Amino acid sequence: MGSQGMALARLDAVIVALFALAAPSAAMAARVVDGLAMVQTDGSLRVGGENVYLWGIYLPRLDRTCSTFVRPPRCGSSPVLVLGNLVDGFVRCEIVREGHGAVQGVCTQAGRELFGPREDIGATMISRGWALAAEDAPPQYRALESLARSRELGLWGPKILNLR
Repeated sequence: MGSQGMALARLDAVIVALFALAAPSAAMAARVVDGLAMVQTDGSLRVGGENVYLWGIYLPRLDRTCSTFVRPPRCGSSPVLVLGNLVDGFVRCEIVREGHGAVQGVCTQAGRELFGPREDIGATMISRGWALAAEDAPPQYRALESLARSRELGLWGPKILNLR
């Protein structure tokens, strides 16, 4: 084997090693649930036969209201109704935590552009002011909550006070 052949063999070995390092093991791989999503009355998403709660956010329980511009009318707390209007079609949830009968995940859906980045549903709810960042939320969620609060969006509007 010539020097060029040895160099190619080493390059192949390096590529194989890099793929082996980059490929997650079965234990490290995050479980993913995807499919058509339906918003439940408790604010969870029914995806792939499972109820998945959005990780990193908290939907406050407010007075029950009804959305009359849809037929049949839907009733629930305002944040759940907004979530129902936001979730559109197929959702992909990377499960972050399971236990005590609850599954939590970071759920995304297709963005506005056909091949653009996916939209984080939890982050969108917080940025529009309809959800709060949970205690274990990433710092980006806390920043979005502060921004929504300063702009008096959603829950932070002038009529809703003392959420925390």
